[in-house]
Amino acid sequence: MGYELLLNQLQLGATAFLMNLLGGVLAFCILVVIMLVGLFIANLLGMVLRKFMEQIKVEDFLEEHKVHDAFLGFTFTNICVSLLKIYVVVAFLGIAAEIAGIQMLYSLAMDATGYMPLLVQGIVILVVALLAGDYIGDRIKTSKKVPFANGLALLVDVFIAYNALVIAMPLLLPAADPSLLVWSFLVLLAAFGIALGIGSAIAIGLGMKDTVADVAKKHKEKINRLF
Repeated sequence: MGYELLLNQLQLGATAFLMNLLGGVLAFCILVVIMLVGLFIANLLGMVLRKFMEQIKVEDFLEEHKVHDAFLGFTFTNICVSLLKIYVVVAFLGIAAEIAGIQMLYSLAMDATGYMPLLVQGIVILVVALLAGDYIGDRIKTSKKVPFANGLALLVDVFIAYNALVIAMPLLLPAADPSLLVWSFLVLLAAFGIALGIGSAIAIGLGMKDTVADVAKKHKEKINRLF
């Protein structure tokens, strides 16, 4: 009697194990197939978008206005194509997880899908700021009436990019505190002001050294009378 009970328990355990194993393998296969379809569609849509960008000559327009190098080594087309691919892959990941019954993966995919619009908004802010900073910086560099044109252009570019980062930070990283960036910027600005003041004082002092020496030499007797 005990032997038969043990045998029944082993059979039930083996059956449950095989069912779970088959269910896991089936879920994995469904996940892989749907993700492969998603990757194929993402690449296809990326190619279509890239062709569309080439047709409307976006990169040529940016290069014509000399702002094509504003994206830190990336191109505007690549940024748009990458965002589209990521969105499609994340959407298919959610579909695959729901069909396969993987609840945790489905929740993560839904969170990522909800985050994508915020990511796009943040990147749009940064892209516009980089374009504006690069355009204004180039105009300053080419202007012959602006003193210290290269340094001023770099300062304007950094200032615009930094403010854009502060604005976009709550969108790119909702849990981040943008006030840290604000305070760090104020510290850097104060340090820059102090360094600029000291440097200007030293430069003026060195530049006027000979002039002061000549004046002192001419009025040496008057200075001696004072002391």
